[in-house]
Amino acid sequence: IFRLLGVPSARIEEITAADIVAMADAGAQAGGLLRQEQHLISNVFELDSRFVPSAMTSRESIVFLTLSETEDSIRRKIAEHPHGKFPVCENAIDSVIGYVDSKDILPRILQGQDLSLRTEPIVRKVLVLPDTLTLFESLEHFRDAKEDFALIVNEYALVVGLLSLQDVMNTVMGDLGSSFQEELIVRRDDHSWLVDGVTPIEDVMQALDIPEFEGFENYETVAGFLMYRLRKVPKRTDFVVYAGYKFEVVDIDNYRIDQVLVTREAG
Repeated sequence: IFRLLGVPSARIEEITAADIVAMADAGAQAGGLLRQEQHLISNVFELDSRFVPSAMTSRESIVFLTLSETEDSIRRKIAEHPHGKFPVCENAIDSVIGYVDSKDILPRILQGQDLSLRTEPIVRKVLVLPDTLTLFESLEHFRDAKEDFALIVNEYALVVGLLSLQDVMNTVMGDLGSSFQEELIVRRDDHSWLVDGVTPIEDVMQALDIPEFEGFENYETVAGFLMYRLRKVPKRTDFVVYAGYKFEVVDIDNYRIDQVLVTREAG
Protein backbone atom coordinates (compact mmCIF):
# COMPACT_ATOMS: atom_id res chain seq x y z
CA ILE A 1 0.00 0.00 0.00
CA PHE A 2 2.78 2.40 0.91
CA ARG A 3 4.46 1.73 -2.42
CA LEU A 4 1.23 2.38 -4.38
CA LEU A 5 0.69 5.65 -2.55
CA GLY A 6 4.28 6.76 -3.11
CA VAL A 7 4.98 6.78 0.62
CA PRO A 8 8.40 5.41 1.71
CA SER A 9 8.04 2.20 3.69
CA ALA A 10 11.13 2.94 5.78
CA ARG A 11 11.68 6.06 7.84
CA ILE A 12 14.54 8.14 6.51
CA GLU A 13 16.70 9.60 9.25
CA GLU A 14 19.48 12.02 8.42
CA ILE A 15 21.71 12.96 11.34
CA THR A 16 23.54 16.24 10.83
CA ALA A 17 26.69 17.54 12.48
CA ALA A 18 24.53 19.89 14.55
CA ASP A 19 22.55 16.87 15.81
CA ILE A 20 25.73 15.11 16.91
CA VAL A 21 27.03 18.22 18.69
CA ALA A 22 23.65 18.63 20.42
CA MET A 23 23.69 14.98 21.52
CA ALA A 24 27.22 15.37 22.86
CA ASP A 25 26.17 18.47 24.79
CA ALA A 26 23.18 16.62 26.23
CA GLY A 27 25.42 13.71 27.16
CA ALA A 28 27.82 16.04 28.97
CA GLN A 29 24.97 17.66 30.89
CA ALA A 30 23.61 14.23 31.87
CA GLY A 31 27.04 13.11 33.04
CA GLY A 32 27.42 10.36 30.46
CA LEU A 33 30.15 12.26 28.62
CA LEU A 34 33.05 14.24 30.03
CA ARG A 35 32.88 17.97 29.31
CA GLN A 36 36.32 17.78 27.69
CA GLU A 37 35.06 15.04 25.36
CA GLN A 38 32.04 17.16 24.44
CA HIS A 39 34.30 20.13 23.60
CA LEU A 40 36.53 17.86 21.51
CA ILE A 41 33.57 16.61 19.45
CA SER A 42 32.29 20.15 18.96
CA ASN A 43 35.73 21.41 17.89
CA VAL A 44 36.12 18.63 15.32
CA PHE A 45 32.91 19.67 13.56
CA GLU A 46 33.98 23.32 13.71
CA LEU A 47 36.88 22.54 11.37
CA ASP A 48 34.46 22.69 8.45
CA SER A 49 33.23 26.17 9.39
CA ARG A 50 36.43 27.80 10.66
CA PHE A 51 38.72 29.30 8.04
CA VAL A 52 42.49 29.12 7.86
CA PRO A 53 43.15 32.70 9.13
CA SER A 54 41.52 31.81 12.45
CA ALA A 55 44.34 29.39 13.31
CA MET A 56 47.39 30.49 11.32
CA THR A 57 50.47 32.40 12.47
CA SER A 58 50.08 35.95 11.16
CA ARG A 59 52.43 37.41 8.54
CA GLU A 60 54.31 39.67 10.96
CA SER A 61 55.13 36.73 13.22
CA ILE A 62 56.62 34.46 10.53
CA VAL A 63 60.33 33.78 10.99
CA PHE A 64 61.94 33.23 7.58
CA LEU A 65 65.37 32.98 6.00
CA THR A 66 66.64 34.64 2.82
CA LEU A 67 69.06 33.33 0.21
CA SER A 68 71.55 36.03 1.21
CA GLU A 69 71.25 35.21 4.93
CA THR A 70 74.62 35.07 6.68
CA GLU A 71 75.63 31.99 8.64
CA ASP A 72 75.62 33.95 11.89
CA SER A 73 72.09 35.17 11.20
CA ILE A 74 70.90 31.63 10.40
CA ARG A 75 72.39 30.30 13.64
CA ARG A 76 70.85 33.14 15.64
CA LYS A 77 67.36 32.68 14.21
CA ILE A 78 67.40 28.93 14.81
CA ALA A 79 68.59 29.45 18.39
CA GLU A 80 66.02 32.17 19.15
CA HIS A 81 63.13 30.49 17.30
CA PRO A 82 63.43 26.68 17.60
CA HIS A 83 60.92 25.84 14.86
CA GLY A 84 61.00 22.67 12.83
CA LYS A 85 60.87 24.42 9.46
CA PHE A 86 61.67 27.88 8.10
CA PRO A 87 60.38 29.47 4.86
CA VAL A 88 63.16 30.58 2.49
CA CYS A 89 62.68 33.75 0.43
CA GLU A 90 64.64 35.68 -2.20
CA ASN A 91 64.68 38.83 -0.09
CA ALA A 92 61.23 39.37 1.47
CA ILE A 93 58.38 37.19 2.70
CA ASP A 94 56.37 37.61 -0.53
CA SER A 95 59.20 36.18 -2.66
CA VAL A 96 59.16 32.75 -1.03
CA ILE A 97 60.92 29.97 -2.94
CA GLY A 98 60.65 27.05 -0.52
CA TYR A 99 61.58 25.98 3.00
CA VAL A 100 64.40 24.34 4.95
CA ASP A 101 64.02 21.70 7.62
CA SER A 102 65.89 22.20 10.88
CA LYS A 103 66.95 18.54 10.65
CA ASP A 104 68.97 19.46 7.54
CA ILE A 105 70.57 22.54 9.11
CA LEU A 106 71.46 21.41 12.64
CA PRO A 107 73.91 18.66 11.56
CA ARG A 108 75.73 21.22 9.41
CA ILE A 109 76.04 23.55 12.38
CA LEU A 110 77.38 20.76 14.60
CA GLN A 111 79.86 19.62 11.93
CA GLY A 112 80.95 23.17 11.04
CA GLN A 113 79.78 22.84 7.44
CA ASP A 114 78.77 25.68 5.10
CA LEU A 115 75.24 27.00 5.81
CA SER A 116 74.79 29.12 2.69
CA LEU A 117 71.33 28.53 1.24
CA ARG A 118 72.63 29.38 -2.23
CA THR A 119 75.51 26.90 -2.37
CA GLU A 120 73.84 24.04 -0.55
CA PRO A 121 70.64 22.84 -2.29
CA ILE A 122 68.68 21.97 0.87
CA VAL A 123 65.68 24.16 0.07
CA ARG A 124 62.51 22.11 -0.44
CA LYS A 125 59.28 22.95 -2.23
CA VAL A 126 56.76 24.62 0.09
CA LEU A 127 53.02 24.02 0.13
CA VAL A 128 51.04 27.21 -0.59
CA LEU A 129 47.33 27.46 0.24
CA PRO A 130 44.72 30.22 -0.24
CA ASP A 131 43.31 31.95 2.83
CA THR A 132 39.76 31.06 1.76
CA LEU A 133 40.06 27.39 2.76
CA THR A 134 38.43 25.92 5.84
CA LEU A 135 40.62 24.10 8.36
CA PHE A 136 39.11 20.80 7.23
CA GLU A 137 40.09 21.53 3.63
CA SER A 138 43.62 22.43 4.77
CA LEU A 139 43.90 19.02 6.43
CA GLU A 140 43.06 17.37 3.11
CA HIS A 141 45.82 19.37 1.41
CA PHE A 142 48.32 18.41 4.12
CA ARG A 143 47.41 14.76 3.60
CA ASP A 144 47.65 14.89 -0.18
CA ALA A 145 50.97 16.78 -0.17
CA LYS A 146 52.37 14.75 2.77
CA GLU A 147 53.37 18.02 4.42
CA ASP A 148 52.63 19.42 7.86
CA PHE A 149 52.87 23.15 7.21
CA ALA A 150 51.98 25.64 4.49
CA LEU A 151 52.27 29.31 3.64
CA ILE A 152 48.91 31.08 3.29
CA VAL A 153 48.35 33.65 0.53
CA ASN A 154 45.49 36.02 -0.28
CA GLU A 155 43.89 36.79 -3.64
CA TYR A 156 46.80 39.09 -4.53
CA ALA A 157 49.35 36.29 -3.93
CA LEU A 158 50.68 38.08 -0.85
CA VAL A 159 51.70 35.91 2.09
CA VAL A 160 49.32 36.54 4.98
CA GLY A 161 50.32 33.76 7.33
CA LEU A 162 51.67 30.30 8.02
CA LEU A 163 49.58 27.29 9.01
CA SER A 164 50.93 24.08 10.52
CA LEU A 165 49.28 20.78 11.25
CA GLN A 166 49.90 21.56 14.94
CA ASP A 167 47.84 24.77 14.58
CA VAL A 168 44.88 22.74 13.32
CA MET A 169 45.30 20.16 16.09
CA ASN A 170 45.40 22.93 18.70
CA THR A 171 42.05 24.13 17.38
CA VAL A 172 40.62 20.65 17.90
CA MET A 173 42.17 20.17 21.34
CA GLY A 174 41.03 23.56 22.61
CA ASP A 175 41.98 23.98 26.28
CA LEU A 176 44.12 20.83 26.05
CA GLY A 177 46.23 22.36 23.29
CA SER A 178 49.45 24.32 23.43
CA SER A 179 50.32 26.88 26.08
CA PHE A 180 50.55 29.50 23.33
CA GLN A 181 46.81 29.36 22.75
CA GLU A 182 46.15 29.64 26.48
CA GLU A 183 48.24 32.80 26.65
CA LEU A 184 46.08 34.56 24.05
CA ILE A 185 43.25 34.87 26.58
CA VAL A 186 44.32 35.49 30.19
CA ARG A 187 41.58 35.53 32.80
CA ARG A 188 42.40 38.21 35.38
CA ASP A 189 39.42 37.58 37.67
CA ASP A 190 35.79 36.48 37.46
CA HIS A 191 34.81 39.59 35.48
CA SER A 192 37.78 40.53 33.27
CA TRP A 193 40.09 39.04 30.66
CA LEU A 194 43.21 40.29 28.86
CA VAL A 195 42.96 39.23 25.22
CA ASP A 196 45.64 39.38 22.53
CA GLY A 197 44.47 41.24 19.44
CA VAL A 198 45.21 38.28 17.15
CA THR A 199 42.96 35.92 19.13
CA PRO A 200 40.52 34.16 16.76
CA ILE A 201 36.98 35.39 17.31
CA GLU A 202 35.79 31.80 17.75
CA ASP A 203 38.06 31.42 20.78
CA VAL A 204 36.67 34.62 22.27
CA MET A 205 33.12 33.35 21.71
CA GLN A 206 33.97 30.15 23.57
CA ALA A 207 35.81 31.85 26.45
CA LEU A 208 33.07 34.44 27.06
CA ASP A 209 30.11 32.24 26.12
CA ILE A 210 28.94 34.65 23.41
CA PRO A 211 26.77 32.82 20.83
CA GLU A 212 27.67 35.04 17.87
CA PHE A 213 29.50 38.24 16.96
CA GLU A 214 27.73 40.62 14.61
CA GLY A 215 29.29 40.69 11.13
CA PHE A 216 31.72 37.89 12.03
CA GLU A 217 32.10 36.99 8.36
CA ASN A 218 33.99 40.29 7.88
CA TYR A 219 36.85 39.60 10.31
CA GLU A 220 38.78 36.77 11.96
CA THR A 221 40.17 38.21 15.22
CA VAL A 222 39.07 40.31 18.20
CA ALA A 223 41.11 43.17 16.71
CA GLY A 224 39.11 42.86 13.50
CA PHE A 225 35.89 42.91 15.51
CA LEU A 226 36.87 46.22 17.15
CA MET A 227 37.82 47.81 13.82
CA TYR A 228 34.55 46.60 12.29
CA ARG A 229 32.46 48.07 15.13
CA LEU A 230 34.42 51.32 15.53
CA ARG A 231 34.66 51.89 11.74
CA LYS A 232 38.19 53.28 12.15
CA VAL A 233 41.71 52.31 13.18
CA PRO A 234 41.38 52.18 16.97
CA LYS A 235 43.57 54.01 19.47
CA ARG A 236 44.19 53.37 23.16
CA THR A 237 41.10 53.67 25.39
CA ASP A 238 38.69 53.16 22.45
CA PHE A 239 36.06 50.62 23.41
CA VAL A 240 33.01 48.71 22.25
CA VAL A 241 30.19 47.39 24.44
CA TYR A 242 28.73 44.17 23.08
CA ALA A 243 26.76 41.21 24.50
CA GLY A 244 27.19 42.43 28.07
CA TYR A 245 30.96 42.96 27.78
CA LYS A 246 33.18 46.00 27.32
CA PHE A 247 36.05 45.51 24.87
CA GLU A 248 38.67 48.21 25.48
CA VAL A 249 41.91 48.74 23.55
CA VAL A 250 44.72 48.97 26.10
CA ASP A 251 47.82 48.57 23.92
CA ILE A 252 48.61 49.57 20.33
CA ASP A 253 51.74 48.61 18.39
CA ASN A 254 52.19 50.61 15.17
CA TYR A 255 48.41 50.73 14.43
CA ARG A 256 48.05 47.06 15.38
CA ILE A 257 45.80 46.26 18.33
CA ASP A 258 48.09 44.38 20.68
CA GLN A 259 45.99 43.91 23.84
CA VAL A 260 42.28 44.19 24.60
CA LEU A 261 40.81 44.34 28.09
CA VAL A 262 37.43 42.64 28.27
CA THR A 263 35.25 43.30 31.30
CA ARG A 264 31.80 41.99 32.13
CA GLU A 265 29.27 44.80 32.40
CA ALA A 266 27.45 45.07 35.75
CA GLY A 267 23.84 43.95 35.74
